Amino acid sequence: MIGQTVGRYRIVERLGEGGMGVVFRAEDPRLERDVALKVLKQDALFDEPSKRRLRLEARALSRLLHPNIATLFDFDSDRGVDFLVLEFVPGESLARMLANGPLPETRARAIALDVTAALESAHEQGIVHRDLKPGNVVITPRGRAKVLDFGLARFMPGPETLTQSAAISGASALVGTPPYMSPEQVRDGHVDARSDLYALGALLFEMTTGRRPFTGNDLLSLLYQIAHEPAPLLRALRPGLSAELEAVVARCLEKAPPRRFSDAAALLRALRGDSSDDPREAPTRSALPAAATRLEPGPAATIRSLVVLPFENRSGDPAQEFFSDGMTDALIADLAQIAALRVISRTSAMRYKGTHPALSQIARELGVDGVVEGSVLRVGDRVRITVQLVDVASDRSLWAQSYERSLSDILALQSEVAHAIADEIRIQVTPEERARLRPKGAVNPAAHVAYLQGLFLWNRYTTESVQEAILRYQEALAFDPNYAVAYAGLANSYIMLANHHVLPPREGYSLGRKAAEHGLTLDDSLSELHTSLGWIHRLFDWDWPGAERECLRAVELNPGHAFGRSRYALLLSGLGRHEEAIAEARRAHELDPLDLLTHTVVGDTLFFARRFDRSVASYRKCLELDPTFGAAHTDLARSLEHVGRTDEAVEEFLRGTAGPGGRPRPSTGLAILYARAGRQDDARATMEALFALAQRQYVSPFGIASYYAVTGDNDRALDWLERAYAERDGTLVWLKVHPRLDGLRGESRFRDLLARMRLDS
Repeated sequence: MIGQTVGRYRIVERLGEGGMGVVFRAEDPRLERDVALKVLKQDALFDEPSKRRLRLEARALSRLLHPNIATLFDFDSDRGVDFLVLEFVPGESLARMLANGPLPETRARAIALDVTAALESAHEQGIVHRDLKPGNVVITPRGRAKVLDFGLARFMPGPETLTQSAAISGASALVGTPPYMSPEQVRDGHVDARSDLYALGALLFEMTTGRRPFTGNDLLSLLYQIAHEPAPLLRALRPGLSAELEAVVARCLEKAPPRRFSDAAALLRALRGDSSDDPREAPTRSALPAAATRLEPGPAATIRSLVVLPFENRSGDPAQEFFSDGMTDALIADLAQIAALRVISRTSAMRYKGTHPALSQIARELGVDGVVEGSVLRVGDRVRITVQLVDVASDRSLWAQSYERSLSDILALQSEVAHAIADEIRIQVTPEERARLRPKGAVNPAAHVAYLQGLFLWNRYTTESVQEAILRYQEALAFDPNYAVAYAGLANSYIMLANHHVLPPREGYSLGRKAAEHGLTLDDSLSELHTSLGWIHRLFDWDWPGAERECLRAVELNPGHAFGRSRYALLLSGLGRHEEAIAEARRAHELDPLDLLTHTVVGDTLFFARRFDRSVASYRKCLELDPTFGAAHTDLARSLEHVGRTDEAVEEFLRGTAGPGGRPRPSTGLAILYARAGRQDDARATMEALFALAQRQYVSPFGIASYYAVTGDNDRALDWLERAYAERDGTLVWLKVHPRLDGLRGESRFRDLLARMRLDS
């Protein structure tokens, strides 16, 4: 069937075959993603009632949303071919992994924790797997285990299942894979959640010893052993294993279901080492008091830093990416309010979107102890999210939970998840932080969706996307005029357009101020609004105390907000408070180590402190992350200029500003570098092109003043600085510290301008 199309899916390669059918990897052209297509055997669904039963089962199974469960998307037919559409899970099956021998105990425990968390989620919804085995567990490239084929075993015919032994038991409906079936399945076909726990015990046995607990020479002897003989103890086969794990596996493999763990949650606690039940003392039929012996609890996880990875969109609709990204942003923002916890900011976290590196690699790159990952499904006004917290050092899942709420309760849901994570890692949360984490009541669903769409667009950082984001924020406020966070989005958007000279400064900053101030009347606890207002005080009002007051309030409300800290760093740098600026920039970088702009803020604070060699090194580190990042090239060129490497500076600047056809765009920065390198004709030609451009769009007067200052034409430079002052050019905030203006500092007009801007102290 390779190359054929079934439904809308084009089959790419064969992945395997089971009792129910053949599994292929297929392309979904509509959603542009890979799926697993299970083409059912012709005798799997022999009549319409069986198809209806599977359709109902598929509907129930599609609601299973958990990071350790492969999602079932659809069940359909095409030209007489019945097929299931499932999540394609890249990685290696546990069966293939075990073909190389047993696993270390810590690795086996980690896989068992993932599988048990999956069972717990399914059992809570009344769904039993029925056929848990190594072939139905895939280990992803990140090292997490995902369970396949939940609840489908009942439909599987053929020799892999127990139907061939029906004559032995007299029960023709028995299903499952014999080596992993529980005694009750063998005897009478009865299956419940405790049968899955037995199968998990068999998996753990095989993972740690390299063999199955029962290995009959034929099917009859295998079934007899499962039903009547005790399972061997782990340490009889592998003495180096722990007594605790041996006790856990022995309890899972008890013949009588009541003697096993009561549920998957109890098994999870035992695997983590924090169970109040002693797995070595299974409950008896006579309900005797529990033995005094207890497992020693495992060490508390020491997590003081974490990253929230981009939540997976489980809707099957790429148009819903804004919603899953919005949930990621919200959890990052909530956790970042806890001062004792270092939370990696959004930009660095989002660099892992759509990628699958191992969690240990992510932890090394970001320098974190813990990882939060999850998924989001939105259907109408209902939202279901699943979240998992992983301790990277021990490679164990500390906590996993699914939540379902109406969209109007989304703020309460976000707060609940943040509180649960903080409680799990035992981090210190002050009373003030707990108060800020409390949900702020119900939200208008339509307003929230429009806001998330605006946030998604704003984070693309293009002029067009920011202009579209403004429309979405305005739409949110039309639904709910009191939705304060939408005013923060509006303020940031107008500031960005003014910064990039898309809007004249007076217009852009005035609109931003109006949005920020009105938002603060609705909710003065929003860090983003204080950051926005502080930025306007700096770039437009030149009100340095007011700007610092707002920046400090923003950092107080959200200590982990890297963007707010980097804005404060730039304010301090322009005021000449260089040591404070560098320290604040480095703190922002710790919170957002993969963000390119945060890298350049570190370089900028070093540059304006005149530590040019160190600023060169900082910009080069940024370019190691992304060699195409133009701002890092132009900033690096500026630093090279001041260490005397002017020819190299020109080449670097050209790399960062090449326009269509590779031709450089005219800019004062390029003209200055040409002049520094002695290429006066090129410098004059660039300035002529720039003046022509100024007839069509805004060009910074400060930049033109800098050119004349560098070339020694002080009178013209001061004239252009006066024009920058009159037009409220935001770049003028660097007047006190910019090295390119050093030739003007002895001029009385320059000193007068410093005084008017209150930068003379």
